[in-house]
Amino acid sequence: MPIGTSKRRNLPARSESVRDFPIGTEGEYYGAIVRGTKTGPRRELTLLLETWPKGKTAFGSGDLVAIRFGSIANYETVQKYFTKIPGDSLHYLRELKESTARRRVIEMEFDRTGDRIIILAGKVSKPARESTRPT
Repeated sequence: MPIGTSKRRNLPARSESVRDFPIGTEGEYYGAIVRGTKTGPRRELTLLLETWPKGKTAFGSGDLVAIRFGSIANYETVQKYFTKIPGDSLHYLRELKESTARRRVIEMEFDRTGDRIIILAGKVSKPARESTRPT
């Protein structure tokens, strides 16, 4: 090893949840309904979404999925927006091309109102299946 260079650090691989979500999952959340939101305590947002049931033409009894956005740069805007939104259905949820590994740019649009919001998050967790029916 040349003088003045440091050894390569043994860095852990990025978690699969951060790398894979939400790229490629846009169709999974089309028509999903926001069943609940939780903000805080540290610039975080957790959305509880009921997804459209696969293979059915009518909505109902879809899976509940929790999505967590952490280290949100535009937290005040996101917090204000999501205090009024539960119960609305998503037109889409997608990651924009401007995203980087440390700054995820997620855009959401809602069906009934046509409102759009962009979430600038440092971390996005992979959805965790909560249950098959809303509580």
